Amino acid sequence: MGLRDIAPILDADARRVVLENTWGHLAPKKNRTYKGRVVFAIGCYDSGELNPTPIAVELKGLDDSPWFYDALSDFLGKLCDAAPVEDPAWRGHARQGCVFEWTGTFRNYVFEGVVRLLLDANDQSSDSRRENL
Repeated sequence: MGLRDIAPILDADARRVVLENTWGHLAPKKNRTYKGRVVFAIGCYDSGELNPTPIAVELKGLDDSPWFYDALSDFLGKLCDAAPVEDPAWRGHARQGCVFEWTGTFRNYVFEGVVRLLLDANDQSSDSRRENL
């Protein structure tokens, strides 16, 4: 094994150390439960980097950190990928163009709670603004 083989390992370890030394105090605390909500949207373009997009995050006592951001991104991605269209939380709608709210708890990097639809931009029957365009 040469330096070329171990360089990525050393880089990853150095990155971990820098993250911990810089933002470690912001990381979610082990065995602490954070309660709150996350509002997120699904855009109309199928772009993995943009969908789903958190719009508001309110978890009492939890600061933003690289670890929480990664956990939230993974959770929302899996939530949206796994949700069947028939699931009542999604109300049978296409998910694109919708805004959802998750409420619940976050503890030890596990999200538990419920999702509800806040806005379906595809539902033209309730959007009177379209008449003025």
